Formats: sequence, structure tokens, C-alpha cells
Amino acid sequence: MERLKKEDWVLFLASGCGLGALPKAPGTWGSLGALPLWFLFSWLSNSWYLLLVLVIAVMAIFIADEAGKYLEVTDSPVIVIDEVAGLLLALTGVPFDFVNFLTAFLLFRFFDIFKPFPANWCEENLTGGLGVVADDLVAGIMTWVVMHLLFV
Repeated sequence: MERLKKEDWVLFLASGCGLGALPKAPGTWGSLGALPLWFLFSWLSNSWYLLLVLVIAVMAIFIADEAGKYLEVTDSPVIVIDEVAGLLLALTGVPFDFVNFLTAFLLFRFFDIFKPFPANWCEENLTGGLGVVADDLVAGIMTWVVMHLLFV
């Protein structure tokens, strides 16, 4: 049996455990990867949840950077760990509920696709893994604000 290499692990994690390799709309599939993590983390206090999401976001920056080197494309559509981190950030303090997830998911996809300022600035001016992840974290913050205005 062949041993998995670092490259295999990096690409597996960067692709959201393979979700980014699904046909059509990899960012949408990748965003759905946040749902099981949100479920697992939903029992944590808001402070611990946010700390864990920030750790994931920092890891996502490094993983996206490495994956971009392996794929020879800085922001390959296969890399969706940034969507996972962004949507998890958006769900901070949001009660675990299907309607909440669906609303946050749709809002996050809107902000991630259309990239209003400052998300567009991050995408255009930041490089490497930070550039890949930062616009999604900004989209997550925008989603979080709307979610807290609407529901929390």
C-alpha cells in the first residue's frame, strides 16, 4: 500500500476533503463543507468556537498557499478551504438550525461571488494563501453582520 505524501494531504484538505473537485460550482460545494464542522463545533461556547475558527482560518492560509504551489495556480477552483473557513466565521454565535444555515449559506455565497468592498480589495491586493482566504473571511464577516441583524 502506497503511503500518502504531504502533497496528497495538502490537496485533500485544500479541496475541502474532495468537495472542491466536484463538477460545477466548487465554491458552493466547498461552502457546504462547513455544515458538518458547524454541527461538531456547535456545542462550544462562542469564545471557543471563534478561537477554533481562527485556528482553521490561519491553517487555511498556509494550506491554500501550499496547494496553490502544487497546482501551479494561486487560487485554483479546487481550493475551497477558504469557503469553509469563511462560512464557519459567518456562523459564529448563530444557533444551530437548518434555516440559519441555509440563510447564512446563501448570504455567504452572495458576498463571496460578488465580492463587495473590502472583499474585492483583499482578492486584488493580497497574495498567496492570504489572498485566497482573506476575501472569504471578509465575506464571512459581512454574512455574520447580516445574520446577527436578522436572527441573533
